[in-house]
Amino acid sequence: MIINATHIGKKLDGIGRFSLKIAKHFLRKYQVIINENAIVHFNNEELKNLKIVSKKISPDYGFKGHLKRLIFTNLLKGNIFNLSQLEISFWNKNQIIVVHDIIPLLFPKYHKKQYHFFKYILPFVLKNKTKKIITVSNHTKELLIRYYNVNPTKIEVIYNGVDIEFDYSLEKENIIFFVGRNSPTKNIENIIKSFIELKKDSRFNDFKLVLGGVGNLSLNIKDIIIKNYLTDNELKYYYRIAKVFLFPSLYEGFGFPIIEAMRAKTACIVSNRGSLPEIVGDSALIVDPLNVNSIVEALKKILLDEKLRKNLEIKGYKNSLKFNWDKSLLKYERVLNENSISS
Repeated sequence: MIINATHIGKKLDGIGRFSLKIAKHFLRKYQVIINENAIVHFNNEELKNLKIVSKKISPDYGFKGHLKRLIFTNLLKGNIFNLSQLEISFWNKNQIIVVHDIIPLLFPKYHKKQYHFFKYILPFVLKNKTKKIITVSNHTKELLIRYYNVNPTKIEVIYNGVDIEFDYSLEKENIIFFVGRNSPTKNIENIIKSFIELKKDSRFNDFKLVLGGVGNLSLNIKDIIIKNYLTDNELKYYYRIAKVFLFPSLYEGFGFPIIEAMRAKTACIVSNRGSLPEIVGDSALIVDPLNVNSIVEALKKILLDEKLRKNLEIKGYKNSLKFNWDKSLLKYERVLNENSISS
C-alpha cells in the first residue's frame, strides 16, 4: 500500500493536518510519500521511513502544484491510499480516496479552475476507479450519493480527531476569535460586518475580533486584529483565551476549527450549513451565515449570559471528546487492511 501524502505543505490547512496525522501513523507500516516542503513536519527518525519527492508538487505552489501533484498521482502503481480528493488516479481501480468536501461543485463562481474536475472527473473516478471512498462526515457522504450517484456501500464515514493540548489555566479575555483561510466560503465579510454592528452597543466597547490564518488579508478597522499566519502555540492561545469562537462558514466538509475550539473549552457559534450542525449537535449556537443580525444576536446572547456561555463551554468540550484520533486511526487501519489487494 502506498500512502500519497503529497498534499502536505509547509503551512498546514485542515486537509494538510489530516494528511500529516495519517502519514505519521502509517509511515512504519506502508510506503508514505511526501514532497520536500513537508520535511519540516517530521523528525529525523520519521524521515528515514519516508519517500520524498519534488517540492514542486506541494500545495504551496497553488494551482500549478495541484496540477503537478495530480499528474504525479497518476504515475503511481499498485494499491494507493490518496488522502484527498485532489490526488486521484484516473485509471487505478486499486485506490482508496478520502473526500473531504466538494466545495468547487457547490460554489463554482469561487472555484472556476476546479469546477470541471469536480463536476466530471471526480465523479467518474469515484464511481468507477475506487476500491473504497472515505468521507469525514455523513453530510459529505450524502452529497456524494446525491450529486455523483455513488454506491453508498462504497463509502465509509470516519470522523477526524483532535489531539491538541491546551493550557486551561489561561483566563478568558474579551476576544472573539476566527481562524480560517481568506476564502469567500469562510464568510469573513459577514464576520466583520457582525463585529462592527456589535460594537455599536457600548456594552461591547472592550471587545476585539481576532482573525487568524487569513493569509494576505489587510484591514484597518478599530479593534480588529489580523494574524495572517498563526504558529501552533499562537493558535492554541487564541482558541483558549477567546470568549467566543465565531465560525459562520458557508460550507465545511468537517470543520476542524470548531472541534479544536470546543476542546479549548470555548463557546462556539457556527452556521447552519454543510456538516457543521452534524458535528456540533446541540453544543453550539447555530446561525444563518447570510444574516448579519442572526450572527450579532448570537454573539450578544453568549457574551451577556455567562451561564449560557459556561454551559456551552462544558457541552462543547464533551462533544469534542467524541472526535478521537485513536478510534479514527483504528478504523483507517481496518479499511486499509480490508482493501490491500493485489494490483
